[in-house]
Amino acid sequence: MKKLITIPLISLSYGQERWEPDHEWEEKIFNSTNCIKLLASMELPDCSYAIDLKDASPSSYFGENTLAVFSKSDFPAQDNIFLIGLKEKPPFIGKLLKNESDTERQGRKTFMTPTPLHIPDSKTSPIADSLHHTLIFKVLLKPQGTRFIQQSNISFSHPLIFVQKDEN
Repeated sequence: MKKLITIPLISLSYGQERWEPDHEWEEKIFNSTNCIKLLASMELPDCSYAIDLKDASPSSYFGENTLAVFSKSDFPAQDNIFLIGLKEKPPFIGKLLKNESDTERQGRKTFMTPTPLHIPDSKTSPIADSLHHTLIFKVLLKPQGTRFIQQSNISFSHPLIFVQKDEN
């Protein structure tokens, strides 16, 4: 059963010259007076918002005239897609391909620099743990490509929870 829901609507601009870094950007989403009503086939969390992708670059995932609904809550990400907010840079929509911090617990670390203090049988590295926490994303909208981002540079990560295509 579809339910009519009102949520904040934002747009993403990828012009670097127009981006003004703002540590309160995430909170401004939910204080916005720009809202949209949509019919959702599922219950959406309270902290949900939509991004209008009408004039975004063509994407094999979203297509044209699409609303992508993200959530600030800990909701499972549809197809592992997130809106990622970075410190001092514009946010982007990307598919999480690999979390290097998860793989380091399963075996060999992505990179290790031998030093005189390094003990071959040790599970610890002389490199700070924060440098090992790297996430790999496939960027879905302009500029496209693969991004390797240290977890410490991410200010927020909101999962994609619903996609609605405009049939008009």
